[in-house]
Amino acid sequence: PLWLRHTSSPSRISSLPWWYLAGTVAGLCQAAAMGAFLGQFARTCYGVTLAINMLWTTALMNIVYLIPMGRKWHQGMCLVLTQLGWRIALLFAPWVKCQGDDDYVEQWSLVLSLMADYQADAAREGKPPRPLFILANHTSFFDTVLGVVKFPVQVVWRVRTYMSNHLFKLPVLSTICKSVGHFPVHFTSSESGKFKVDAEKMEAVEKSVDAHLKDGGWLCFFPEGQMNKEPDKILPFRFGGMKRALEFDAALVMLVFRGNTDVWPLKAQVGGFPGKVRYSLRTVAMDGAKAFVEMARSEANPEERD
Repeated sequence: PLWLRHTSSPSRISSLPWWYLAGTVAGLCQAAAMGAFLGQFARTCYGVTLAINMLWTTALMNIVYLIPMGRKWHQGMCLVLTQLGWRIALLFAPWVKCQGDDDYVEQWSLVLSLMADYQADAAREGKPPRPLFILANHTSFFDTVLGVVKFPVQVVWRVRTYMSNHLFKLPVLSTICKSVGHFPVHFTSSESGKFKVDAEKMEAVEKSVDAHLKDGGWLCFFPEGQMNKEPDKILPFRFGGMKRALEFDAALVMLVFRGNTDVWPLKAQVGGFPGKVRYSLRTVAMDGAKAFVEMARSEANPEERD
């Protein structure tokens, strides 16, 4: 407030007229209330737009599956429809500012060029192509929305992810999960931080993941395994996903988000609050996870190598 800028001591504040102080406090309260109202209004608009776009995309997905073509084409088209619907929802929410690093597009061009070379080499040698694993930090459901929106279309077409099995039971979202070919994770408990899974059910899921990767598919997942309540601190990576990376000697890239919780808070059912988010892409192990581990071991202290 202006009066604080010209006041250097409590005595000077107390000397101001009561009506001036009261008016200043009232003005601040009104501004806060108006800000809260506008935030909720923006969230409502985004939520309605997102819901409408998800409804028409799921309707089109049902039509897509009536077209006689292969499973990969069905899933790829449904993924592109999802991307289109979520892009439109963000287009109608200009108060959500999404800014990538200056080299975001350049980084993807580099990654896709290297992956094309790997695929060509694998084809000449008659081997399965090296998959790409996209790892991302996880603080908000907006991570998923923003990632899908900002991926190149050729990445969206090929990538799948792991999702908690309970998401496959939600209205509308369940249709998307099943239509695009994502993989359910059957946890034995819904308690936060509990990662024990139903081994029998997951055996069938992992066979599907193997088939997807051997067929040239890619994976994108959150290696922390859950939403991080403290975004400034990275949680330990879960063993399962990194084990898969080693098994398939996957190329690794990291997708990093910042500010997503301002737009879509951790416990909020729907996001869309005004805010600015940043995102970037960095290569981690384009020569494969195994080479990365060997490099890390060679550079580590002797007591850290095991």
